[in-house]
Amino acid sequence: MMQLNTSASFEVIHGALGLLMTKIGATLGKDYRLEPTDEDKKFFEKRGAYVVLDGERIGTIGVLHPEVLENYQLKNPVSLVELNFEPVW
Repeated sequence: MMQLNTSASFEVIHGALGLLMTKIGATLGKDYRLEPTDEDKKFFEKRGAYVVLDGERIGTIGVLHPEVLENYQLKNPVSLVELNFEPVW
């Protein structure tokens, strides 16, 4: 899931993640959490996190770093969430 527009922000994509997790019956803080990280350099500093479900990292969420935007010739901010549910199903 990706959002590209003039106001793309972590809060917007976090809301979309929350809705998706609610649909699978997962509760923030109980079943899943966000684990902040600066390891994934595609994200803007302090704007990236791992998505952890039932103790397993299943993806990432964040706002793309300006260098990534430039490399792909994107003119607007991009926030995204990438998930892989296979390990937990």
